[in-house]
Amino acid sequence: MDSPFISNEESHPRRIGWLDGVPRDQQALLQFPGVEILQSESQRMVLRIPPSPARPTLIAKIHQERDLAARCRRFFGWGRARLEWHNLTLAEAGGAAVPRPVALACHRDHDIVFFDYLLDTEHFPQFLERFDGVERVAMLRVLGNWLAGIVRAGVDAHDIHTGNILVRGYDAETASLWLIDLHDAKVGFGVAPHRRVAMVRQIARALGAARAGHDVLHFLQGWAHGARAKGIDGSWAVGPDRETSGIGWADVVEDRHDETLHAAERAEIRRRRRHISRALRGGTGTHHQRVKVDGEVQVRRRSPAASSHPEYSVGEPRAAWFGDRVLQTVWHDKPRSALFIEGASGVSERVVEPVVAGTTLATLLRDPATVADRVQLASIIDTVIETMARYHHEGIQLEGATPEQWFIEKGRHGYQAQPDLACLRYRGTLTAGTRLADLLQLGAIFDGTVTPTDRLRVLRSHPEFASLSHHRSALRSLATHLGDLFATSTPSEPPIRVQPVADLQQACSRLHLLNQEHVPELGGLDEESFESLLRNASMVRMVEGESADSAVALMVVMLPDDRYDSPNFRWFRRHFDDFAYVDRIATAASARRRGIGSALYAVLEAWARNRGLTSIVCEVNLQPRNQGSIDFHHACGFREVGQYIGRGKPVMMMQKRLFHSE
Repeated sequence: MDSPFISNEESHPRRIGWLDGVPRDQQALLQFPGVEILQSESQRMVLRIPPSPARPTLIAKIHQERDLAARCRRFFGWGRARLEWHNLTLAEAGGAAVPRPVALACHRDHDIVFFDYLLDTEHFPQFLERFDGVERVAMLRVLGNWLAGIVRAGVDAHDIHTGNILVRGYDAETASLWLIDLHDAKVGFGVAPHRRVAMVRQIARALGAARAGHDVLHFLQGWAHGARAKGIDGSWAVGPDRETSGIGWADVVEDRHDETLHAAERAEIRRRRRHISRALRGGTGTHHQRVKVDGEVQVRRRSPAASSHPEYSVGEPRAAWFGDRVLQTVWHDKPRSALFIEGASGVSERVVEPVVAGTTLATLLRDPATVADRVQLASIIDTVIETMARYHHEGIQLEGATPEQWFIEKGRHGYQAQPDLACLRYRGTLTAGTRLADLLQLGAIFDGTVTPTDRLRVLRSHPEFASLSHHRSALRSLATHLGDLFATSTPSEPPIRVQPVADLQQACSRLHLLNQEHVPELGGLDEESFESLLRNASMVRMVEGESADSAVALMVVMLPDDRYDSPNFRWFRRHFDDFAYVDRIATAASARRRGIGSALYAVLEAWARNRGLTSIVCEVNLQPRNQGSIDFHHACGFREVGQYIGRGKPVMMMQKRLFHSE
């Protein structure tokens, strides 16, 4: 279908000579010297045209309208190429950061739009992965300010996400951002309020929505500042405008932040469910091939990974197939299973997948040598818990994943755990009861060879445990299950006794030695300054070692009114009213993995609640990044509330809110 209303060619008046000598149709372009194919799809091809003395490097995007709706739009003069040309031209005139349009060429069966190639750029997600800590925060705020500029220029992009944003630069201060793929946009008519919200939510979803709440928060801080500064929308920001390293930002209205997270999360859940359903229905590109597995079978959507594996496992029709679609959608993994239709009638379905590598968790925990090695046992359990938490974080339930369905494999970097695909169920959002049910399935690993401390540790180490404590039904189930676990006769480990420092002068020297063992994680102090610190603290707790004159753990806590000249402490005092500040916590290397850290925090929480405090706060080093401490505090219910550079190095500021019963 060709349209008499489509002109053959249009050129930007300031770039007429840029295409001298460059062919304007697809076949000739593909033969042009130096042309490189960057992307090739059924309806679109992207080519890179080499530079010459008369022009910079260019991009030629070839659109071939194949579906009926697109062909009708093209017939009336609004094909994808023309829309992109029109939007690029208007956006550039409005001051938006977009590639410079060069020319549009329309032919009988395809259209080509030419525009400037942005040298030395990369997509925003890849660029962002290079940064951590305060640099990552700054880059996300730059993204928010940039979006405000796009909206101010009148660009209403319906398909805006981080994959459509290119970045050039070395850090947040030098970064320049551009928006690409404008064929699905409206430019020049302003951006309606509901469309501004939709664009913000689209980027929030691309950043990870509720699964990356801190990234979304920092992006919204930049957007709130930019929207208010440019006169677009002042309802996102609260408080004064701020500036860090030359990048403006503002605190976000809490309701706006929560609404954005929830809306983006709902959209992501719908997208995942749609993709999973489409894959289960067969999708597109179905491939058939006959192979020999328990007789003649027919393969549909055969997986290269499965077909090349030397061993097959034939399972139930839909369970493992569903789990494989879940993994592909959530983590973009390569398919590991294939759906087979057996028999001449083609009605009996079977899923064939590679045999899972590794040993089941149940087998390992029946091995006396494994159980006797306490370090190895702790590493295995930690790996399983971390893997389960990762699935839960993505909204995936592990239904029926008992120790028989967990496979453990030891690699160069430690243990790896993988549940049976048949156990995966994508729910989108998991209730506390669902998370607890998955967690309690691991109770089957406990027999007379595992101590009560190990059992409690499995449950307490799950990052979602803190949120479970607010649900009475979950607590009742947990208490019942713990009672069953502890009822078996097992040799109990010595109890952990957290106690106040009775004689500070006598205990100071051994506590000082413990403190110095943890420098630079803890600030180094001479003994006199350390004793002064302990005397000014509102709470000092210790755990004695095997001998009465040794100490294996220490916790020092300050209250807002305490005399303490620490920049991190002052930061919390500026942002919070009543809190318990953990200045330092240390555990001797010989006493780790015994639950001492959890015990210290349990004592602190009870102490803080008795005084009516609303939160416990602390900071963790980001440079060098103390990932172990960050994970531990997340498991204890802490969340990040900011980042700060107080003594020349960035730290993550964390808070655990205390909910008091009425």
